[in-house]
Amino acid sequence: MTIKEIKFKIENKFKKIKVRNNVYGFQIQPKTRFLKGISRIEIEKLEQLFGFDFPWDYREMLLTIGGFDTLKISIDPKGEKETKFDDFFYQYPRDIDKSKWVLEDIDKFKTYAEDALIEAGFDVSKIVGYVPIYHHRALVVFENKYLSPVISVWGADIIVYGNNLKEYLKNEFLRF
Repeated sequence: MTIKEIKFKIENKFKKIKVRNNVYGFQIQPKTRFLKGISRIEIEKLEQLFGFDFPWDYREMLLTIGGFDTLKISIDPKGEKETKFDDFFYQYPRDIDKSKWVLEDIDKFKTYAEDALIEAGFDVSKIVGYVPIYHHRALVVFENKYLSPVISVWGADIIVYGNNLKEYLKNEFLRF
């Protein structure tokens, strides 16, 4: 399945999604769609900014998906507060500072990140870097551009959330 096909399935799911008034935390609003991706030239500039070449799947995602067109919403089930959140998809170079905390947590708890990746079968000696992609999720960039695992990082709580970017997108947006 391609990133475009995954995008199509996610947007179809979002057409039918309902905001649940009995759930704390952010929710994607009904009829949310993805914004247009960026150009190959812009991707090359981002690779220069990060200092390494991106995996093929991430390049495809950047060409196809540019974040959401609607803010996320958080409903307080007690009816006291409703909050809207910015797009959790990081938009670079704009969100470099906003996403630094993810890289700082990975650096601080590197052994936990590496343990999770080793357990999933990855050779951590071939990692060239990390790219925060969505809230506390980060793409792990390897020398092999066919690899694109995504980790979930929350302090020392680090897990592999997808063995590749496509699996991650399905886990994040299609599992419910």
